[in-house]
Amino acid sequence: MTFHDIWQTLSWHDTQLNSHNYTAQQVQAAMAKSKLTLSDLQALLSPAAVAFLPQIADKALRLTRQRFGATVQFYAPLYLSNLCANECSYCGFSMSQKIKRKTLTVEEVEQECQALKALGIDQVLLLTGEHEHKVGMAYFRTLIPVIRRYFSSLQLEVQPLAVSEYAELRQLGVDAV
Repeated sequence: MTFHDIWQTLSWHDTQLNSHNYTAQQVQAAMAKSKLTLSDLQALLSPAAVAFLPQIADKALRLTRQRFGATVQFYAPLYLSNLCANECSYCGFSMSQKIKRKTLTVEEVEQECQALKALGIDQVLLLTGEHEHKVGMAYFRTLIPVIRRYFSSLQLEVQPLAVSEYAELRQLGVDAV
């Protein structure tokens, strides 16, 4: 069963109501574990966890450093398109924003990659709005192999996709989503 399958079975109304049932003891028990269950995660996200936020943040920092070390990764954003079919109040790409819309062509992407590479940049984060018909997998299939030739690391912020599409992005050369 995939994460998406599990996600679809959840009742968010019930989850929200149940979040108030967790106790401080359950939060502390979850914090003491090295491997969390869904119930542990719910305890850490519950109102009872508010009093433990500094300890949760400390543990998250320790685990992050243990997993990734004390490194900082720098990358340059490469905006491929600002087309979006969504209406998010916090986003400048939202459909109702009265901005000039632009989706880069293969030639324009090549120019941007060359300019970034000339600056010594070797890692990029690809960004688009969420418009699956105009800036979806067909677009990515065309552009990612072109971009991959220039950079050692490609990351992508993308609209929700099917599991098979994430796997395809990996095959195309995307290192992180």
